[in-house]
Amino acid sequence: MKNYFMHNFSADLKAGFITSIVALPLAIAFAIASGLDPIFGLYTAIIGGLLASSIAGSKFSITGPTGAMVVVILVVVKNYGLTGLFLAGFMAGLIQLTLGLAGLGKAVSYIPIPVVSGFTAGIGAIIFIGQIANGLGLSIASHEFVGDTFKEIFNSITELKIPAILLTLFTILLLFLLPNILKKNKYLKDIPTSIVPLILSVVIVYFLNPNMPLIGQIPKGLPQLHFFPITFKLIKEIFPSAFTIALLGSIEALLCAVVCDAMTATKHNPNKELISQGITNMVVPFFGGMPVTAAIARSAVNIREGAKTRAAGIIHGIFILFYMVFLGSLIALVPKSFLAGILMVVAIRMINLHEIKTIFSISKGEALIFSLTLLLTIFTNLVFAVQAGMVFVSFLLFYRLNKTTGITNMSDYDLNSSWINKQIEEEPYLKNNVSVYTINGPFFFGALNIFEEKVAEHMDVRKPILLLRMRYVPFIDSSAIIRLREMINERHHNGKIVYFINVNDEVKKRMFSDKSLFKLLKKNMFFDDTKKAFENIIKNKPVLK
Repeated sequence: MKNYFMHNFSADLKAGFITSIVALPLAIAFAIASGLDPIFGLYTAIIGGLLASSIAGSKFSITGPTGAMVVVILVVVKNYGLTGLFLAGFMAGLIQLTLGLAGLGKAVSYIPIPVVSGFTAGIGAIIFIGQIANGLGLSIASHEFVGDTFKEIFNSITELKIPAILLTLFTILLLFLLPNILKKNKYLKDIPTSIVPLILSVVIVYFLNPNMPLIGQIPKGLPQLHFFPITFKLIKEIFPSAFTIALLGSIEALLCAVVCDAMTATKHNPNKELISQGITNMVVPFFGGMPVTAAIARSAVNIREGAKTRAAGIIHGIFILFYMVFLGSLIALVPKSFLAGILMVVAIRMINLHEIKTIFSISKGEALIFSLTLLLTIFTNLVFAVQAGMVFVSFLLFYRLNKTTGITNMSDYDLNSSWINKQIEEEPYLKNNVSVYTINGPFFFGALNIFEEKVAEHMDVRKPILLLRMRYVPFIDSSAIIRLREMINERHHNGKIVYFINVNDEVKKRMFSDKSLFKLLKKNMFFDDTKKAFENIIKNKPVLK
């Protein structure tokens, strides 16, 4: 402990303080965008900062409310109220905890980029649209569907407030221009960009009192432990939303950890990170908080400001608690139009144009998946969009795997280009009795139609001895095993033989694990290469019907 205060505390204190300044307006803004009071965002940032930073698998990640969660939280609050939100957060945490304990931390990263990018861009679009009203100075309720938002904005357009519009545009302009201006001055380069429009906004409100909506007074007390009612019916209804929260939170947390690793040359523990996120999400609801995840932007600030240990994240949470308890009267003066500007910039940055350009330039299928996920996110709901996106990807994966699988009869090759064909031609017994097929790629249910077509179109398969070369078969599924079992059984019944060439250990293990197939298989049916199989056939000349 003494060494920590001597070598690392001052760096962590500075990083935690600067990060808290960046996190404060975002915590309030994300709560308002989610249809909640600002205090929910503050409680979330405090508990997330204190707890998650203490046990995280990535020691530099900063956990709190994020834009990725806004849309799904809004939907839950609209449909199920605060009880539904707290239960969804707890269930999401339980899912994350289970994934982490099961060692599935890396599995989350297998979700394809077109789906992730599609719903992230969709979330960005919804956040931007949802903040148009605050940017115009209108006081309207948050809506789940963008059509309802536009309709209410149109009905209230006569109430727009010019000062709010100007402040929103001013905030957006500063957030885009200030970074390049500040970094040119060695004394100003460490100032967080958002602090400048925040201070100016509060000063304007304090001295000029313009006609625009404000955050208003927030409670000054510490987060209190409370419990919420749980019913089996609500658990059943809320589960899809909880699963989506867990999925989004896990993706963003692990992506944030990867970014932190790249910035600090460290290595995070993905399972521990999911466990920490899970525990935090299970605890936060009991203190009136919304679901959390690690935030890339705040974590990057934490690292850039010189954080040395995970204590910087804890300090950031303590500072937000200080602001809430002692500076609540100033926070009450923050205009909603400033928060609208902040969130609009966040929303724009969630739409990764470089990533989208790459998707469209690489694959029409992935571009279609991205587009469908984006549109479903904006015009239906996030839960359905994520589910549909994964279904689309499954079909695309199935299609691509199917395209990679090929089943070739050796007679398709030119006689002079294959030693196998030459040997078959030179040896009468082989020529009259043996047919050779090569299977390339995964042998699964999608490839069975190709297999059936090849079997039907070649007369060679009717020869009594069939050789299946399987060196390039990485895996086999139950459908393929059942078809093999049927074929071997049929051939054995007709006095015909099947040999397997160069089958890898994993595929062979799967084949022998099927009890019915196991009864049909014998070790002398497997050979390491085609040459040994030919030698065995020529030497023994199996008795055939």
